[in-house]
Amino acid sequence: MGLEKLLTCPSIRAGEKYRASQEMASLEDKPMVLTSHVDELNAYPQIFVPVIKKYFRIVWWADFENDQERYANEIQGILVNGGLPKITSELLDTLPNLKIVSTLGVGTDHLDLQLLKSRGIKVSSVPDVSSDCVADWGMTLLVAAARKLPEAMKSATDTATPFNYNILGKKITGSTLGIVGLGRIGYRIAERALGFKMRVLYNDITRRPEKEAALSLEYYSSLDKLLPNCDFIITVVPLTPQTHGMMGREQFKLMKKSAIFINIARAPVVQQDELVEALQSRTIQAAVLDVTSPEPLPPHHPLLHMPNVIITPHMGANSLESRRGVVEAGCESCTAAIQGKAIPREVVL
Repeated sequence: MGLEKLLTCPSIRAGEKYRASQEMASLEDKPMVLTSHVDELNAYPQIFVPVIKKYFRIVWWADFENDQERYANEIQGILVNGGLPKITSELLDTLPNLKIVSTLGVGTDHLDLQLLKSRGIKVSSVPDVSSDCVADWGMTLLVAAARKLPEAMKSATDTATPFNYNILGKKITGSTLGIVGLGRIGYRIAERALGFKMRVLYNDITRRPEKEAALSLEYYSSLDKLLPNCDFIITVVPLTPQTHGMMGREQFKLMKKSAIFINIARAPVVQQDELVEALQSRTIQAAVLDVTSPEPLPPHHPLLHMPNVIITPHMGANSLESRRGVVEAGCESCTAAIQGKAIPREVVL
């Protein structure tokens, strides 16, 4: 029974009504935020809704669309999850008291930052909470591809597939890993790679001598010079005009024919059609993609039907602890902006 109905129900005892009235009063004191929807596959799993409710009264997008006048003046923050709700000038026009757009992820490429700056609306992201989780996933995918895990699982569990003792993978220990982008996640991948006794090279627009010294990394200012030396290449760069399409036909040609390419960054970093060509022609051995364009790929897309490709559903940050931490961090930033305080993880516009 909802709280409003509980308060008016004659059969409910006075003590229960009092507790309900206190809860209603507490709820009314909380600021209101707009966010997308609950969906166990594509949006917020139900398990994270109580986390948001600790901080805010939630207006779900469908409710907002159905009754904008009821909510528009009270909404002070927007929590963007998975790119939704989409922030447009038309939406901003309806929210006169909006103070912040808090995106529950690392990147901001889905936001029009200049539009938000022109409206005086603050922006926050969550760049630091899920770094370890994403690095774990990057190494997991590297191992899965090297040791042909999907093929092995099919052989062992699919009764229509012969049980094969001779699935021969690629040795990881002592091999060379090239990391493209040595930010928070890239550095943590390097830490994990050392556990496999890998030689670790990196390319970044900024050289990082302290990190090099700490982990005995080797810096390559030129991506083209790094690629021929690597058994594994993993991209961990943000999506910017400079990184858009940075991995294409020419880069794949520079890689070893035995190279395994892994992308846990953003899909547009890779020229996807040219990756398909490289895989079909065996220019490189294999690819692992946690991100594709679009997501999901259409059923007949060639990447879905290649034995030398592993695709996962954009799940680098998807541990229970990491996702809860991201939601908490986004809510904290949103709360600070609404209260006029310094915003943790603010994106400087």
